[in-house]
Amino acid sequence: MRKNIVFFVMVLFIVTLLYTFSRKEFVPIPADEQHIRVSTKEKCLECHAQDKVSPLKKEHPPQDQCFECHKRANG
Repeated sequence: MRKNIVFFVMVLFIVTLLYTFSRKEFVPIPADEQHIRVSTKEKCLECHAQDKVSPLKKEHPPQDQCFECHKRANG
């Protein structure tokens, strides 16, 4: 009986751990005038390219995957 409980707790722990690490956090696209019509990576890079107004940081993930991480904000 004790072995079954220990096994169940271990399985539950592993499943919880896997779920926690597999979740992906999305960074919202601001719901302001500048971002309201942004729907392509080209539109993003009009302001966020290296030589533009708000360049991306060097450690930012690949620039061609904007909408993999960024989603429309509610509101």
